[in-house]
Amino acid sequence: MNQYETIFIVDCTLEEEAQKNTVEKLIQQMTDAGCEIDKVDEWGKKKLAYPINYKTDGYFVLVTFKAQPDFISELERLYRITEGIIKGQTIKL
Repeated sequence: MNQYETIFIVDCTLEEEAQKNTVEKLIQQMTDAGCEIDKVDEWGKKKLAYPINYKTDGYFVLVTFKAQPDFISELERLYRITEGIIKGQTIKL
């Protein structure tokens, strides 16, 4: 298993409860896939450096975890299909 760090941005136009549910849902999908979550750091609402899909604010979440290398492509797919996630990026530590 490799050590990874991922950051994703949740849409701020969602209600606070919907934002929390989106974060919890993604973390649950990661643990269901066999990832070992080390740390979840919710940075909260921040201004984006540039507009993404005409949105200027986002709710940032940083997750440090261990996973198999083939899971990263699945995680990127989850970012694209999960409603409420604006952007996501994963790096290997």
